[in-house]
Amino acid sequence: MLYIVGLSAMRNLKTFIYLVVYFLSQRFFKLLGYFWPKDKRLLVFSGLKGVSYTDNTRYLFEKFCDYYSEEFKITWITASKILLNKIKNMQSARGRIIYQWSLAGLLTVLRARIVFYLSDASDIPFVLFSKRTITVQLWHGIPMKRICLLKPRWAKYPPWLVKYFYFSMYSYWLCSSTIDRIATALCVGLPIDRVLITGYPRNDYLIEHKRAPSTAILDRFPFLQKRIILYAPTWRQNSVVRFFPFADFSYKAINEFLEKNDAYLLLRGHRYERSFLGEVDCQSFIGDRIIDGSKAVFEDVQELLPFVDILISDYSGIWIDYLLLDRPIVFVPYDLQEFEIETGLLYNYDFITPGPKVSTTRDLIEAMREYTLHPEKDAGKRSLIKNIFHEYEDGRSYERIYNFIMQVA
Repeated sequence: MLYIVGLSAMRNLKTFIYLVVYFLSQRFFKLLGYFWPKDKRLLVFSGLKGVSYTDNTRYLFEKFCDYYSEEFKITWITASKILLNKIKNMQSARGRIIYQWSLAGLLTVLRARIVFYLSDASDIPFVLFSKRTITVQLWHGIPMKRICLLKPRWAKYPPWLVKYFYFSMYSYWLCSSTIDRIATALCVGLPIDRVLITGYPRNDYLIEHKRAPSTAILDRFPFLQKRIILYAPTWRQNSVVRFFPFADFSYKAINEFLEKNDAYLLLRGHRYERSFLGEVDCQSFIGDRIIDGSKAVFEDVQELLPFVDILISDYSGIWIDYLLLDRPIVFVPYDLQEFEIETGLLYNYDFITPGPKVSTTRDLIEAMREYTLHPEKDAGKRSLIKNIFHEYEDGRSYERIYNFIMQVA
């Protein structure tokens, strides 16, 4: 018992020391940033926790490399040497790829004029920028659930305190529509004129590949030429996702439906799921026509979505992106009441979700069967909600972001 208590105390001490070092490091870089000369042509991008190359920052980085490399010094910075080599192999001569904890990386951080984030300060760990650097939050999904300041867990703290430590670091925040702009401004505490409607760079990819999915992905996964159904729920704050939360669950019945329709069902948990728990529930169903669609297999879900014929989800923002493809969506809100209490939703769930809500295996199979035969069903509802959440469908969010940069740089 004493050993356990001592071990716990040691972990708490390490955590405390880590947080102190993190805080002091951020303030040190911020102080230096006030005096260090800036390079107006230097644009810096990073990914989730500094170790990921996906989502909005990736797609914007690649577009800028394609179209604006003569005008800007386009740089991806990462805290992972493994990712550093991986991106260099992927990108070849496109853009600069720099390790954060190198001399070049530290100088890049100090000289950056504009920095693009995907999630939070941990995208470029231990660094905080002064007001002389413009910080742009691209974010990683159009939210239907409460985020940031509106999360129930932050209610016990003064809003100004939460805003100071977490969200005051961003100069601008990008979004996809008028309603998303209002919701985002409320969630993050930025003045509404600092929340810009540009659309998401990752959805530029989705629109471009709507009719012509990537042949490189198809070469790696030939089964994607069949009918594909993706089941992609969001994560829970205090519990693990249940993929088939049905009292009448029948693996056999689902697999028989998939075989009859020459279809595959991919299961994809959210990246924030605690893997040692989340994977148990998901992996226990893998087999026959039910396939692992996790991040370990498909690192970037945006590359997978153009192959998907039917999406199954719950409160995840993935289905809002998927509206751009005008394909059927089935919803499994098995814990709606609990989710609204623990996390909270920004909108009326029944109104905003343009597809059937299923609570049994029988209902799920019937919904998949109906959409297989009639994929145009509920197209009117999907179009209505799509127009609410997507101001643009032209695949040119990168141009609008470029125009914005030219104004503020």
